[in-house]
Amino acid sequence: MDRSARSVKQNIVEGWKRNSTREYYDFLGFSIAANAELEEDCDDIIKGIYKGLKGIEGEIQIQEVEKLRFYPLDMTLPLVVQLKLRCKEINFLLAKLQDSLAGKMQEDHTLSQRDVFIARKQEAEAEDRWYEETLAKGGFVQLPNGQVVPKNQKGDEGVKRAEGGKRG
Repeated sequence: MDRSARSVKQNIVEGWKRNSTREYYDFLGFSIAANAELEEDCDDIIKGIYKGLKGIEGEIQIQEVEKLRFYPLDMTLPLVVQLKLRCKEINFLLAKLQDSLAGKMQEDHTLSQRDVFIARKQEAEAEDRWYEETLAKGGFVQLPNGQVVPKNQKGDEGVKRAEGGKRG
């Protein structure tokens, strides 16, 4: 866990000292991965995988920890839970920084085609989720043919109307 935590910091520093935004972006990715290792170790301790550690077993469940806010940090929580929440906070901040660098590289046309594709795919997925949520909130559904109808009309009548009155 010590090595993972140190690796988070060292990769940020090394990336900052590199010659290009691209390299900094890549090293932030390494930091995020090292932080994920540290967070996973915290999860294992909370779940009780490492027997014999005192001060956590049975006190709090991992599902409860996942719901906790990382800011402001509750200093009364067990230390391993505080560490996990700090990991979540670092993930949040590093992801924001990496997104900012990706935007800069996109403007400078230095972002790789792969990363451009991934960014566009993520944007499209977010738009699809928003669309589905908006339909559901409004009480609508989209039929396989693309037509949007009120939820209560999605049965045979809604399908017949969507297909122009054809019978199946």
